[in-house]
Amino acid sequence: MNIIKACWLFIKSYFSKLYAVYFIRWQISTVVMMPFMYVLDSLGLSVIPNLIIAQTIGSLIFFRLDKLIFNFFDRIKNRKHSKESE
Repeated sequence: MNIIKACWLFIKSYFSKLYAVYFIRWQISTVVMMPFMYVLDSLGLSVIPNLIIAQTIGSLIFFRLDKLIFNFFDRIKNRKHSKESE
């Protein structure tokens, strides 16, 4: 397989509903994280600790949301496979 074909397959793998949902979720997380980062910045916290704390808070918030998103798409995928095997 040449490098161009490999790159195209990699890029093509992102054209899916799952990626679109994840992309939207990622953008929402940016907006959710901004207030935490603003507060930490106003407390005089430097960039690195601010980022680490804000990302930790974000992971606590979005862990369950990510599970819901991926479980939803897994259920859809499993339904497709069960219908195909019938």
